Amino acid sequence: MNASTDRALTVPEILLMLRAPGAGWLATLISALDEAQRDPDFDVRHHQALAQLVTERGVPSAILDAARRRTAAFEIELELAASAPAAERQAGVA
Repeated sequence: MNASTDRALTVPEILLMLRAPGAGWLATLISALDEAQRDPDFDVRHHQALAQLVTERGVPSAILDAARRRTAAFEIELELAASAPAAERQAGVA
């Protein structure tokens, strides 16, 4: 919900927001959310945690530190998966 109103923003309103020069983080977070929701490991509890953190408008430092460490590890996992030979990736899927 928009902090200044009691209604949800419309798609056209969000599209207009994304055109603004300062909307880089908004665009990045929307893209990351879309990717997360396509991942079967992003479950209902993850969604609830994200919604809670957004609603609270602040991230406790312990959660932020743990998230940064996990992000670094996740980036390494993605790099390793991308650099694995095709045969190894296919063997892992089968």
